[in-house]
Amino acid sequence: MTKTRFYLIVLHCCMVLSPAVWGQCGYKASINTNHNFCIGSSLLVRADYPLEKIVWYKDGQPIDSVTAEQSLASQPVKINVAGFSPIWRLTTDPAGNVYFLNGGAGQIAKWTPGGGATLVPYTNANGFFIDHSGNIYLSNPEFSAILKFPLGSTDSSIVATGLAQAEYFEMGLYVDCQGTVYCADAVQHTITKWPAGATSGEVVANQNSGGTTPGQNGELTSMFVDSNGNVFALNTGYVTEWAAGTNNGVNVADFTQVTNLIKGGITDMWMDGKDTMYLVGWGNANEANYVYKWVPGASAPLQIGEIPWGPNGSTPPGITMDIKGNIYVVNGEDPYLYELKRTSSIDTAYTPAAPGEYYAIVTDIQGYAAMTNKIVINTPGSGTPSIQISATATSTPVCTPITFTAAPVNPGVDPVYQWAVSGVAVGGDSTTWSNNLFANGDQVYCIMTAQAGCTGPVVDTSNTITLSIDPQGAASVAISTPEDTICGNKTVEFTATVTNGSNQPVFEWLVNGDSTGDDSSMFTRSNFLNGDVVTCLIVSDDACGLAKSNSIPLMVSIPPVIQQGQIFTIPRGGSLTLDPVVSGTVNTWAWSPGSWLSDSTIADPVADPPASITYTLMVQAYGGCGDTATVLVDVFTPLAIPNAFTPNGDGRNDRFYVLGGPVNSVIETFEVFNRWGQAVFQAHDAAPGDAGAGWDGRVHGSPAPTGTYVYVVVIRFATGSRQTYKGTVEVIR
Repeated sequence: MTKTRFYLIVLHCCMVLSPAVWGQCGYKASINTNHNFCIGSSLLVRADYPLEKIVWYKDGQPIDSVTAEQSLASQPVKINVAGFSPIWRLTTDPAGNVYFLNGGAGQIAKWTPGGGATLVPYTNANGFFIDHSGNIYLSNPEFSAILKFPLGSTDSSIVATGLAQAEYFEMGLYVDCQGTVYCADAVQHTITKWPAGATSGEVVANQNSGGTTPGQNGELTSMFVDSNGNVFALNTGYVTEWAAGTNNGVNVADFTQVTNLIKGGITDMWMDGKDTMYLVGWGNANEANYVYKWVPGASAPLQIGEIPWGPNGSTPPGITMDIKGNIYVVNGEDPYLYELKRTSSIDTAYTPAAPGEYYAIVTDIQGYAAMTNKIVINTPGSGTPSIQISATATSTPVCTPITFTAAPVNPGVDPVYQWAVSGVAVGGDSTTWSNNLFANGDQVYCIMTAQAGCTGPVVDTSNTITLSIDPQGAASVAISTPEDTICGNKTVEFTATVTNGSNQPVFEWLVNGDSTGDDSSMFTRSNFLNGDVVTCLIVSDDACGLAKSNSIPLMVSIPPVIQQGQIFTIPRGGSLTLDPVVSGTVNTWAWSPGSWLSDSTIADPVADPPASITYTLMVQAYGGCGDTATVLVDVFTPLAIPNAFTPNGDGRNDRFYVLGGPVNSVIETFEVFNRWGQAVFQAHDAAPGDAGAGWDGRVHGSPAPTGTYVYVVVIRFATGSRQTYKGTVEVIR
């Protein structure tokens, strides 16, 4: 198990997720306004992933939709991963990294854009899968099992057993959003489903003898499970679907009927959220390999890409898609990744023309949908929401029912009400609430969240009604603690004091109204959250049978941590709102020095320094914890490329080079060509703004003729993205 543990540690550091379950398991999408919450402001969509479609809704009815403008390159970008062959079983992560199984050694490799490929050592793996929570699953022939490594753990558990020990090279593995493991075994011609925690598997697709007739799994090479639990299996000539809960498979793609398109056989598939299949396979000898798209219900696929024919050997081509819609293919034993690049743009703004409740349902590039929050758009002039409460009584004997009523003013559309007693949320979303168990000194109030006018959601807390409860000589209980303001997971101790109680009262400690199971007179706990409220009940001999203590709210801060090495870039003469990444609770902010900042005591000051500067950021939380880190504000000259230069040796404008550029950007390629297409200058891996890396106007040591030349510049930015610039430059002498 030593190798297994080493593998987990390395892969965990990468924090990869499987593209098959990103959108399938849900993602965050939201809308906000560009100005206020009245007619005339635009609503803007934000989502975790690039979007393919946005459907806008008003008051529950669709009113508009917009679809992204997309194009997918049919010719691939060729990425050299020499030393990793044969390669198969592709997956990607949100950062654009590609992971694949190095089939010859049973290892996993990672290719990083601009950084090359590296090994994540693990010998003896036939397949791998990483679910949406970061748990790692391996098919391991040594144990004839599927092993699971929970996120952050170095120990594995077996989640599926009884697999064939014979060679099962084309084994498929899939884990859905509920943690159900699906295992496709090419030797036993089965797909088995193992729900999370199950001790035995359920066969959901079975053809013991193999074969290629409808519903069979002969030569099983790939599998997929969609968001409805339908299982898809790719075999020699078909893709077969087993609908969730059924025993019979139905062929949804028949390659034997389209031999004029499908050349040498389909070997791998990837499916999007619409059950559209993306397929790759071997071409005939010395021909291209092809990438296909097969839409549900179609009788034939559409060819969308072409991959150069490579040395097939015994390893089949593989395919996957990243969150941007780029398609990656591996080509048998060819030591290359092939990328079919997708470009996409979509208008994420919508301007309401009438008041109402708006939201959007979005679909990402991979075809998975998510719903945004709802925003109420009003007409100007509505008053500010507010709330007051009243009670049927404020001074009563113990156990007497009291009814509280809220009177809202300007509540707008669909206000939300939350009643609270001494900091503990109680009651439902209603303008009235009643109860009969109160302690002396309990404070009752109501919080209303409403929207009116242009100000957006307003949270208003009502007046507070303090109750005077007469225990009538019955038992009562009071609790105390030496500290109610803490930082992190510090242990807090509470003590209950009983008056007029029995000799052995029974205690029940509550946090936020929920029982903790602790029944002693002293309660100790360390995992409190900010705003938690502690109370105590006792069984006594009073008229109610219970006595309730006072409530103690806790102020708990999460130790703040500033992400190290943060850099913000500003064009010279410009300004930028600093938005540092800080986790935990922050009560106070302090930037030092305070020069060229709009406010040195807020989280997001506007910075406009004349030159690059390093600030020291100090954050503090109540309870005494804090953190300090440096933040670099890099002031750069905006990237520009001249359209002429005069290489005459006068010391002015003598060289042609890229001016300015963001921090840590690199000129990967800088080429200049004459009008016949001949390269007259080349430079690589230079820094923007470096005149020494530019062209001096000479060709082989001699002055280049006056005239027009063509340049191509490829720049890699600090984010890893690339941009190509093309144009002409005049040589003037």
